[in-house]
Amino acid sequence: MKKRPSRAGERRNHERRFSERQVERGDDDQNLATREGRPVQLPLVDDPDGAVAEEIEGNALADGIGRLLDAIQPHLRAIGLAFGGLVLATVAWMWMNQQRGALEEQSWNAYLSAITSADDPAALASVVTGHPGSAAADWARLIQAEMALNEGTQLLFVDRNQATPKLQAAADAYGELLARRSKDLLAERATFGLAKANESLGRVEEARAGYDAVVSDYPDGVLVEPARQRAAALAGTGAAEWYRWFAAQRMTPPPAQPADGPILGLPGDGVPPGAGDANPPPQE
Repeated sequence: MKKRPSRAGERRNHERRFSERQVERGDDDQNLATREGRPVQLPLVDDPDGAVAEEIEGNALADGIGRLLDAIQPHLRAIGLAFGGLVLATVAWMWMNQQRGALEEQSWNAYLSAITSADDPAALASVVTGHPGSAAADWARLIQAEMALNEGTQLLFVDRNQATPKLQAAADAYGELLARRSKDLLAERATFGLAKANESLGRVEEARAGYDAVVSDYPDGVLVEPARQRAAALAGTGAAEWYRWFAAQRMTPPPAQPADGPILGLPGDGVPPGAGDANPPPQE
């Protein structure tokens, strides 16, 4: 007769086979605990060396901070004063920038008002003296120089004594602008204007050098083509000879005519009736 296994042995075999099926399906204790709502037990990590290193690092950081605080403690007042000074300097810089912007706006308003009033010389002079060092003042000075140049070139054929001071004043103004301006549109116009003033004054070599400077320094400028043409015109010896001849001419204004005198150029004006006639009219 076959002996039956005990109930305890059967129960152990059944649990073993059930555990094997769980492993095959991936139903380990953690998955079962998750499905059954039981807390999952995480494995304990035993790392005493890491915990000790972390504690040592934290203590070193705390010690360093403490030493730093002890070192700066005597200088806290100076540090506070320096920080306050920095704040005041920043506020002052912002205020100065705001004031500078307001002054710049005022200077440009004055410049626009001057050039829209038929280029009033007095208004332009007020911009130069009232806003020294500003861009608007430099542009006002440029307009003054161009006005003096135009007036001087017109007077060359009428009154040389009045023309020369005007042309020299224009040349001086252009030179002042070029001494403090970078290579921008204003400097280009000042360079070209100085060359024209020198040419009108008979300084042919200086004028030619100025026109060449416009061509070389401002190849994309609006005045490069007129400057190139004038430089080519002054390149020959004929230009220098003509300017020497022209400088020797004494241009003087025509004499003023009396208010009740005859008008020159109209024959017979101011001549009594019958004067010069072969048969004067009979007198009564």
